[in-house]
Amino acid sequence: MKLNLFFTALLPSALAANSWAGANNYYLYALPQVDRLAILSGMQSAGMKVLRTWVTGFGAGQKASNNVAVHDLEANGLGTYNDTVLDLIDQLMVDAHSYGNDSYSSWLLAGDMDSAGVKLLIGMYDQNALRGGDNYNATYGLEGFYTNASAISTFNDRINHILSTHKNALLGNRSWSELSDYIFGLEAQNEPMIFNQTLYLSHLSWICDTAQQIRNNVADANQLIFTGGGSAGASVQPIFFNSSCAAIDVVAIHDYTDGYDSYIPATISQAKAAGKKLIVEEWGSLVGSGRTANLNSNVQKINSYKLPFLYWELISNPDPHQGEDYEIQVNATDADWILLSNASLTAAALTDAPFDFSAALALDTSGTDI
Repeated sequence: MKLNLFFTALLPSALAANSWAGANNYYLYALPQVDRLAILSGMQSAGMKVLRTWVTGFGAGQKASNNVAVHDLEANGLGTYNDTVLDLIDQLMVDAHSYGNDSYSSWLLAGDMDSAGVKLLIGMYDQNALRGGDNYNATYGLEGFYTNASAISTFNDRINHILSTHKNALLGNRSWSELSDYIFGLEAQNEPMIFNQTLYLSHLSWICDTAQQIRNNVADANQLIFTGGGSAGASVQPIFFNSSCAAIDVVAIHDYTDGYDSYIPATISQAKAAGKKLIVEEWGSLVGSGRTANLNSNVQKINSYKLPFLYWELISNPDPHQGEDYEIQVNATDADWILLSNASLTAAALTDAPFDFSAALALDTSGTDI
């Protein structure tokens, strides 16, 4: 719906920034449509704004789901691109975009300038694939991926291909760099160097440089660029707030330690002073007797800081309890999902948040399409 510009001028001119919530799922685009849409529908009902995923390969049956196997973009050789995984994400963009509160009346009453459908936060790569022995690892080694000049050049080519060469055939053959109505943000890699903190701390410039490579492809500032997250408080580094890391818009926090109070207050001040934003991009509560209390404690802490958060992770089927078990099934009768849904709705109702994401969340970046 388009608002008359005159009528728009009658609305509050300086609406306070709201917090919000979202979720992660790295294989959602490979699920059958009924399962994919069930998760998106659940996110919509919970007022969730963003789904985080990334470009990677994986086998069938992730988390005991019905997903199909997907090859990585460069599974056939570095620099040789098979766009199947990108085509699947293209479809996910379209599906996610259709879920959202597009109600004129609710927008008017709440002053909700960002009542778009679910948008995507997309990583160009995953460090788990690197650690798993993929072509980058086989060619350059685990640490060489971040330090070898040829590896860096090859990965920059991957970024260019994803964002500029590939076209979404479902959306007018536009490149991802042109799809701010569908893409909330981008990051070079999920959790770069998290497996080696010494390497991480000595090569933080890799995160800044790859962020610049993304920005070289994406002119629209409403597609935000993220760090990709790290290990709890180590997610936050002084370099991310410096002019030498200008391409980073959002510092992403990954924390499964529940230790937010030890670093978030100071970090909020740092980010605001530097004109950056913060997000709790990954967190989760382990299944077990203390899970409900831990979920409540985490959401209360995060919401007390009015930071947006993305839960790890939402799934479409009953939790198979594999490995580190943080999964929550999107199911109206699941107690954990009910708790998380309510936490998301609570987050969305929080005003005076320290960081304003409304431009990136908006359906129409001109601000007129609601």
